[in-house]
Amino acid sequence: MSVGHDEHDPWAAARASQRDDVHRVLAPRERRCPRCGAPQSGGGRTCTSCGADMTARYAKRVPWRPLLYAGLAVLVVLAVAIPVIAGLRDDAAGERERAAERQAQLREAERARQVRDARPVRADGPAPAAGEDPLEHRAKLVSFGEERITEDARRRVAAGTLDGDIKGTQCEILPETEGRRAAEQDPATPAGRYDCVALISKLEANQQSTAVLGHPFWLVIDYRRSKLTWCKVTPRAGEGGSVLVSVPVPEPCRDPAGPG
Repeated sequence: MSVGHDEHDPWAAARASQRDDVHRVLAPRERRCPRCGAPQSGGGRTCTSCGADMTARYAKRVPWRPLLYAGLAVLVVLAVAIPVIAGLRDDAAGERERAAERQAQLREAERARQVRDARPVRADGPAPAAGEDPLEHRAKLVSFGEERITEDARRRVAAGTLDGDIKGTQCEILPETEGRRAAEQDPATPAGRYDCVALISKLEANQQSTAVLGHPFWLVIDYRRSKLTWCKVTPRAGEGGSVLVSVPVPEPCRDPAGPG
């Protein structure tokens, strides 16, 4: 009776059906090798015939929408940036040209100023007295030149072409060489050149050292004719320095004939 009852028990039949389904799902499926095509009943990762990898591999799809959007964004940026960069380059080139023009104008204005300031100034000095010693007369001519340069420098300050309160002028032989010093003491020397400074300040550190601040002039004296000529000079820049422009000292204020 019990056996017959089990045969007609619906729950037992359902359990048996579930077991069959599980066996079918878990049962090894037959596969074919992607390389040689040999059937494979086991669950191994490699083909038992050729050793090829049995794992299925699929090419990864590359999303095209983000790439498309990125490409469009790059095109938009380039469309905006290229005209801007070209405009900046044009502006920079134009600014360089304008700066070069301004610099050229400044150089030309400075050149004209220096040429104007360096124009020779002439004066007649006192004639020698009868029987006067030539060296004493020479000293008077130097003092006379210092006074005239002081007056000239003060006129330039008043005109706005020089700065400072001119206290006076100090002149020394030029060049400072043994031959020039000897020529200064020689009554036969016809002319001499002097390096003069229209003084703004003067500091005597000791008997051997004196520091002066002022504007430089070159003075040439014709001793025999009592003629004086002087020029405002612009010193050249020292080592490591620079000036906008430099003009030569006019010929009348350069070395006169002879050792001076």
